[in-house]
Amino acid sequence: MPVSQAELAESGVGGLVTDTLAHLVATTLKTIRDDNAGMRTFVFGAGASVHAGYPLAFDLWRCMEQWVRATPTADFLHAVNVMTAEFDLNKSFELVLTDLDNRIDSILGKPRRTWDECEEKAKLVDILRPTVKAMIPAYFDSLRFKPAEWYRRFANDVLTAGDAVITFNYDLALDRELREAGKWSIGNGYGFRIGDIDDASSSDSPCKLFKLHGSTHWLGELFEGRRGFGQVNPLAGSLGERPIIEPAAFEFLGYGNASDPQGDNGHGRIPSLIMPTANKKFFVETTDFREWESFWDDLWSQAGEALRASDEVYLIGYSIPEYDARARELLTKRIRTGVAIRICCHHGTADAVESLRRLRSGDANVEPGCATTFEDWVSCANLLAR
Repeated sequence: MPVSQAELAESGVGGLVTDTLAHLVATTLKTIRDDNAGMRTFVFGAGASVHAGYPLAFDLWRCMEQWVRATPTADFLHAVNVMTAEFDLNKSFELVLTDLDNRIDSILGKPRRTWDECEEKAKLVDILRPTVKAMIPAYFDSLRFKPAEWYRRFANDVLTAGDAVITFNYDLALDRELREAGKWSIGNGYGFRIGDIDDASSSDSPCKLFKLHGSTHWLGELFEGRRGFGQVNPLAGSLGERPIIEPAAFEFLGYGNASDPQGDNGHGRIPSLIMPTANKKFFVETTDFREWESFWDDLWSQAGEALRASDEVYLIGYSIPEYDARARELLTKRIRTGVAIRICCHHGTADAVESLRRLRSGDANVEPGCATTFEDWVSCANLLAR
């Protein structure tokens, strides 16, 4: 069973153990847990990636704007200037993007009869929103090579085969450390089949990593990059059945010069991130229909099954915000009654505990974890690892 802050304090382990005693306690607890091993699911939010140099959600726009102004490209700089002129950037980034979405919905919801209305549509719908969507993965990728020491420790010392990780983060820091630790492989580790990239990826990934808001290296490739109409499968839609993995990510994740069998020549690639707005859209709207809706539904369903099968659930660096309606429903409905849920969310831990207890009708099994920061949590989770 997981250990809460209160239980750790009562046991005398927290703050009293010497290195020798810590090793003895860890060895003893590991033996106990090996005899009672059950599946665990770890749910990560932005707070878990701060140690690797990635910003929290509320600080994302400020960091991106600084990056754009320091290394400007024409498209990104224009988008920054339009956002500054059109929106209240003192709000959290999620609410700013929600304001943008509301403006766009208003524009698209009525006929455009004047030049100003057509100009506004071009500025916000055709240029600004897709540019901001491209800016997010570009900024995250600029941080890609920073060390992620605590993800490395989590992958090596805490995670075990059969566990699952759910993340709402876009970055690849965790993916790389799981791969390095031998706990995850790209073949089917994301919950969808990529192909036999190497010997390890031809078998089932030891752990699954469900990236429920997408990832910087998941891309949509229009008609698989093919230009001839006769080469396209019309039943798969313009974007295919799933995102493709960008070639550079294979090398970053330790797969050398491997490539996605579904990818082609790189023409017409678009980001596949779920934008961090209040009204998230888990599909891509095309002229004919919604594409990838079944892809996202299946991914969320698999994450729900992982939670349902878990005997322990940990929420790390995730505050359960009200605008994440689908995630709140997942955590409310898919975790079995009686399962221990431990939350580590820095200064927001108490609020997150209260919020999830309320969503789960007063579930007393929702408690603070053994620490409030990701780094301290990894340290105590390692001590208490099975």
